[in-house]
Amino acid sequence: MIEKVAIVYWCDGAGHAARSIPVAKEFRSRGIEVAIGGGGPGERFVDLNGFDQPDLTTVTVEGNTPRAFLEHTLFDLVPSSVRRLREVTAWLREEDPDVLITDDVFAGLAAARLGIDFYRIDHLTTDLFGAVWGPPLAFYNQVSLRFAEGIIVTSLWPDDPAPEGTTRVGPLAQEGDPEEAVEPYDVLLNPGSHGDHFGELRERLEAKGYDVRTVGDDDWETKPTMTPYTAAADVVVCTGFSSIADTVVAGTPCVIYPFLPFQKALAERAEAKHLPGISMATTVDRVIDRVEEYVDSDVAPDYDNGAPGFVDTVLAGVDDPT
Repeated sequence: MIEKVAIVYWCDGAGHAARSIPVAKEFRSRGIEVAIGGGGPGERFVDLNGFDQPDLTTVTVEGNTPRAFLEHTLFDLVPSSVRRLREVTAWLREEDPDVLITDDVFAGLAAARLGIDFYRIDHLTTDLFGAVWGPPLAFYNQVSLRFAEGIIVTSLWPDDPAPEGTTRVGPLAQEGDPEEAVEPYDVLLNPGSHGDHFGELRERLEAKGYDVRTVGDDDWETKPTMTPYTAAADVVVCTGFSSIADTVVAGTPCVIYPFLPFQKALAERAEAKHLPGISMATTVDRVIDRVEEYVDSDVAPDYDNGAPGFVDTVLAGVDDPT
């Protein structure tokens, strides 16, 4: 029986924290104590949702040139990795959870060392990739499954077959406050941590007469949950998977404008599957075309929040560890 869960989210990009929050809330709603931490850009969102967190060292991978990357690795990445592993290990030892949920490699290492059962949370599977990214992910999965109880993948196609050791659940999104009313508007732009050209997008959409909001601009106040704002929009343009999840669970059409290789792989698969209300665009012109198609249309995605299924998977694994 699980009485306490620890969640450690990776510290590079706010999306790692964003998908942890609905899982944490679902565990808490079932009377299970939750300890959560991770740091980085997502820390403030976890704070806004009422969770106390430990102060953990943030690890980043940086460097625009080989020399810059080498210098960063030697003088920052390696030392900060050692500190984070030590801090996460001490924190888990102190919290003593029954199970750990994580996408942080250091937390996984610490759990294996301490003998704590853990599940890895992800949004990627090897079938999304070719010869460049597929083998490294397959190796990471194989190593993870030597120590983890399983890998739980939050997915836009949760009913598809999953690789061995992996369970698919629906998109993980925060439930909005039904009493928080947001006036309807046309377009929400959500650049995430790596998006580009969103300033040009806003200028061109506003020139066409659309009412546009941009997450993170000077007029945007950080919110504990995005769902009321994705639900109020006619269409959302975003890059990362957590932003996609918040959008589709709200039932709002989503234009995926990817930049990173993993984002492109997900967007290409979504496009190939012809998912209702979800499409891919790789240029500013194409984004605008897709926005014009979706605004005031009847097409919409239809997804339930994957958090209950995620927690069910963890609890079932504990009740039947075989």
